[in-house]
Amino acid sequence: MAINSDPAELIRSAGRKVTNARLTVAEVLRVSDTHMTAPEVLDDVEGAGVHVDKSTVYRVLADLRDLGLVAESRFGAGDANYEWIADSNHHHLYCSVCSETFPLDDDLVDRITKDVYEKYGFSADLSHTVLAGTCRQC
Repeated sequence: MAINSDPAELIRSAGRKVTNARLTVAEVLRVSDTHMTAPEVLDDVEGAGVHVDKSTVYRVLADLRDLGLVAESRFGAGDANYEWIADSNHHHLYCSVCSETFPLDDDLVDRITKDVYEKYGFSADLSHTVLAGTCRQC
């Protein structure tokens, strides 16, 4: 999506006000190298010395998701997971037996998107894809 990963600029360019809560939540996700649940985001926000209500964190996560800056994924029956995706698409394979996740190459997803369009005339939005199944170890 965006090459510029500055959260303040991305939020502003999407027509939203850059609030302390939005900026802090976005920054927590941007620097994280893992998927985070909302409670984990809240812990990191508070760890940064910023007080934000729990309900505000959930609203900000939904807002950033709707802006296309954050992906919301559900791996199994647990809490939703969030990750910063403003810099690129991000795809996963999810093993429904052991709950392990693996990266899925953009090139493969691009081919699937192209094939779906060619066969069905359907433009699929696969900007953040999770394919569930069983890994080879299981």
